[in-house]
Amino acid sequence: MNALKCSSLCLLLLLTACAPRHHQALHSGTEGSLPGEGAVNGQPLTTEEAAASPAVNVSPAEQAKQTASISSWELSGAMAARGKKKSWTASVNWLQNGPGSYQIRLFGPLGSGTVMIDKKGGVVTLRDGPKKVSSSSADALLRKETGVGLPVANLYYWVRGLPAPGAVQTAQRDPKNRLLLLRQAGYTIQYLGYSAVGKAALPSQIRLQGHDIFIKMVIKKWRV
Repeated sequence: MNALKCSSLCLLLLLTACAPRHHQALHSGTEGSLPGEGAVNGQPLTTEEAAASPAVNVSPAEQAKQTASISSWELSGAMAARGKKKSWTASVNWLQNGPGSYQIRLFGPLGSGTVMIDKKGGVVTLRDGPKKVSSSSADALLRKETGVGLPVANLYYWVRGLPAPGAVQTAQRDPKNRLLLLRQAGYTIQYLGYSAVGKAALPSQIRLQGHDIFIKMVIKKWRV
């Protein structure tokens, strides 16, 4: 078994171990840890540590303004995803160029090489080796090709710790006005850590569940 498959298998076993019995994984900070989860080395902080940290010495209003103003970024980290029939783990690199253009690379999902999801205009293209498939919906395309649909349009907001446009069922915040729990569009999103990125505070650990999918994401590095 090569190193890539071994790494993916190890992460998948961790995800399986923390799969809800039933939803216990949503309330555990240690089970099913992805690489970097809970780390403090430089940027990722737990919500409690971030609240006490002087690293972001700005008002909650200014912090929220700075976060909302970020429309382009590059992030890297790890993701574990589980759908009804399939589960996979991958390293992730997400390059966002404004609201309508992105390139997301998943390294090692399903034991393969690199899967790239690219959106330009209204067309989303998935490339997996020589295979190339296009659609108008990233969610539907990923669900068909990987077995787990990602709500990428809403993740554009959620990954920054912001509600997406539309109705919000629940929004719980910490004293610095950062989201801790969001229920929207049939999903429950938990924010388990934040990173100081300039004057903004951006999520470093996210768990998302809804519509028959469960996703854990650890963001090791933000560039804005």
